[in-house]
Amino acid sequence: MEIIEQLIILNDDSVFEKVENLINESLQRPKSTKLTRQKLIDRALLSNIDFENKDIYSSDLVEKLSNRW
Repeated sequence: MEIIEQLIILNDDSVFEKVENLINESLQRPKSTKLTRQKLIDRALLSNIDFENKDIYSSDLVEKLSNRW
């Protein structure tokens, strides 16, 4: 809790990123990446195509699948 309090007081994005990277490495998570505006648009367009092709999952199915993780 003390470290969290110090991070809040510090309020430095570069330090937050370093801490996040350390945590992700420790937990063996892939590094998060920021999406560009174009990547977000591309994802939205792909989502629209998936929806038009009915290549979608119901929320119930997503919930069942996520319970297996």
